[in-house]
Amino acid sequence: MADNLITIENLSKGFNGKMILNNLNMSVFRGENLVVFGKSGSGKSVLLKCIIGLMKPDSGKIYVGDRELQKMNSDELNTFRKRTGFLFQGAALYDSMSVRENLAFPLIRNTEMNKQERDKKIINTLDLVSLGEAIDKMPSELSGGMRKRIGLARAIITDPEIMFYDEPTTGLDPITSKEISELIIALQHRLHMTSIVVTHDLICAKIISDRSIFLKDGDIIYNGILADLAGSDDPFLKNFFSDEPIKSGD
Repeated sequence: MADNLITIENLSKGFNGKMILNNLNMSVFRGENLVVFGKSGSGKSVLLKCIIGLMKPDSGKIYVGDRELQKMNSDELNTFRKRTGFLFQGAALYDSMSVRENLAFPLIRNTEMNKQERDKKIINTLDLVSLGEAIDKMPSELSGGMRKRIGLARAIITDPEIMFYDEPTTGLDPITSKEISELIIALQHRLHMTSIVVTHDLICAKIISDRSIFLKDGDIIYNGILADLAGSDDPFLKNFFSDEPIKSGD
């Protein structure tokens, strides 16, 4: 039996009378990279925000292990969030802080490390993303790819059990996108994280996905291995992936 880290039952969420997630059921297995596809507005980011507790669903249940998210009190919810990391589309670095200060921020808030311990952790984490030399730079001095790497370093610096990625390669050139994707999979293997990745980037998905789901009209219309989409008879899926066919074995 698969080891479910996250289980979602009959999840629904709507805005202004429009249903975004419609009675959705899914599981995320411990240690896997799950990629979530879908057109803009299909509910991908809403799904992430519901799972992390930033948005309250209209109905349904979300379990983390055997604990129901909606029944957690504020302290329990904060404890759960400390087990998670989140890489936002734009990296969401604090522009007024140096790289060192950006990475120190979650350590100051969520750990009892002293300054010496924090500095060591920051240096080690920057080495993981191959940007140790950027430690005292400001975000404005970094390229888009470097900002994304620093955002990833900040997301993993507290050793999260679960990582959430919202369009991790948006706005990057193909070479940098591939580098970030390879870094994501390398860190997942090294740190033994469970990851949910929302993306439109098929190259990224090919590199990182263990399993993929596709959202349409608030429900899952595909759940399986990415390469199997090549043989899908669904006209919508064929059209979505028509610009870049998926080949088995990629």
